[in-house]
Amino acid sequence: MLTPSKLFIIWLFGLTSGFTLMITGNTLNYWLAKENIDLQSIGMFAVIVIPYSINFLWAPIFDTVKLGWLSKLLGHRLSWICLIQILLALAIFLLSTMDPNHSLILFALVGLIISFLSSAKDTVLGAFRTEIIAKESQGAASGIYIFGYRIGMLISGSGAIYLSSYLGWNNIYKIFAISVLVCSAILVVSILRLKHDLISQTYQDYKVNSSNFIQNILRPVGSLYLIFLIIIFLILYRLPDDFIGMMINPFLIHIGYNEFEIASAGKFFGIISAIIGGLIASSVMRKKNILDSLLIFGVIHAIAHTLFILQEIYGKNLPLFFITTGFESITGGMTMTAYIAFIASICQGKFRATQYSFFTSMMGFSRSIFPALSGYIVVQFGWQNFFTFIIITTIPSLLLLLKISSLLKVKMK
Repeated sequence: MLTPSKLFIIWLFGLTSGFTLMITGNTLNYWLAKENIDLQSIGMFAVIVIPYSINFLWAPIFDTVKLGWLSKLLGHRLSWICLIQILLALAIFLLSTMDPNHSLILFALVGLIISFLSSAKDTVLGAFRTEIIAKESQGAASGIYIFGYRIGMLISGSGAIYLSSYLGWNNIYKIFAISVLVCSAILVVSILRLKHDLISQTYQDYKVNSSNFIQNILRPVGSLYLIFLIIIFLILYRLPDDFIGMMINPFLIHIGYNEFEIASAGKFFGIISAIIGGLIASSVMRKKNILDSLLIFGVIHAIAHTLFILQEIYGKNLPLFFITTGFESITGGMTMTAYIAFIASICQGKFRATQYSFFTSMMGFSRSIFPALSGYIVVQFGWQNFFTFIIITTIPSLLLLLKISSLLKVKMK
């Protein structure tokens, strides 16, 4: 049962994940740009988010290693959350004392450490969420999680950029560090008040290596064939959005929109719309199972992509821009909510942290590898054909989803 206390905790999970994501993402890039760091160096900073793509490699640590007296005091998952959040706050504070113009490599190294700790925290939070929320409630919980996630991104993204008009970036990152500690304290108190049985659950010490990774960790999810289909589906389902994400800013500039129009309609309005989409998806998944929701949302989201073609045909048109952003972001929020709920629902057994990080890392592969071709496609075939290609790429993932649904037999709610 989703009690108000559980919903608040899930919302906090999303808030802290979205908040720290931007700290090494767009917000950090904006800081570097304001420091007049060259574009080539800023582009190379994409490397520091690699831990989000490979966090499943060290996820078994969070499933198997206990933190002594801290685990006895707080429980297995919560002890790891506390340790990681404290280290994360210290790393962010360290970054706040640095000048990227003086030692850019050291600056990037600290950013990489922050990214590692942030991705590790997301791994533990994801596993924790699968334990305190029943499978049939994962859909609704994912909507609340995405809501918090978007709010976190809004605070450390647009909010931080606005705040930079009054404060220097070093001071803003000090505020980030303090905020992480405050959020951690609220999270710990909220979880301890919940007093869920699983919080104090003890864990056996498993030795996980490549030889038993599949047997001990992935096998509880299903057959190897099913796991293979799920992996391919997770990559393909997010691929259209990853292509668009890579080219959206050049496209909007190509159409003729200025910075203020892109920031207001494309960013702020887009995040608000995505939050609304997540809440809609959460409501729908109370009545529809997750697999059906993934299919329905995927079809609607593919239809939303056609508005980019209209935008290219009609050129600069601010009302159409808002309509496109709204429809695209709402349906994108719906698909993302169902996507996260699906991953949470298939995690089974004692190695939920490793399973969750492994499956969510497929988003990283989708985001960092295939969209590299997007620029080539636009140059060779034009914007209309690019968006047509994106719409077509939704078909394989939806067909795979139908196959996965038939293999699972029992509908996942």
